[in-house]
Amino acid sequence: MIKILGGKHKGINIHTPYHLKTRPTSSRLRESIFNILLHSKYLPEHFNNMEVIDIFAGSGALGLEALSRGCKYCTFIDSSLDAIDAIKKNIKKLREEENSNIIRTNALIPINIQKKYDLCFFDPPYDIINMSNIVEKWINSEITKKSTIYIYEKNKNYTFDLEKKLNILDKKQHGISEIIIFKKLSSSTK
Repeated sequence: MIKILGGKHKGINIHTPYHLKTRPTSSRLRESIFNILLHSKYLPEHFNNMEVIDIFAGSGALGLEALSRGCKYCTFIDSSLDAIDAIKKNIKKLREEENSNIIRTNALIPINIQKKYDLCFFDPPYDIINMSNIVEKWINSEITKKSTIYIYEKNKNYTFDLEKKLNILDKKQHGISEIIIFKKLSSSTK
């Protein structure tokens, strides 16, 4: 189990999936992500009005942390039944049923949905090959806005081939993990 770090659900333990492929974002890295977001000029509007998508959600820790800190809605995407079960338990425990949606699907392929998101988390298993191509498909999908902020967690030793095509806002490393916070370049926005 891991804890929600801030906001209205601070200190509450949440379930993690049982399988070994899930690697929840460390508490320190999660705290760094939200400190950067909440104390920066990167967010296009107040955090309370934001809609979030948590892709490769695992336990849902990133999306649940966003809800705890005031985001109005989160969609969780994962293909693992264990992950979906953990997310369902966590949403129920935090009483966030009205503010969330779970879609069990292959996160390697963007979903076709009418909603557009302000904040997008990518927290894939580190062993996925061609993650740059997968991220590029998601950021060019119909679910994004030109102001969408993306947070991608990866192994710090892996390359991210899209860096020259994006506006990199911030980077942080902790242990073997690195987060990259970025937006689309204005010339490539919709």
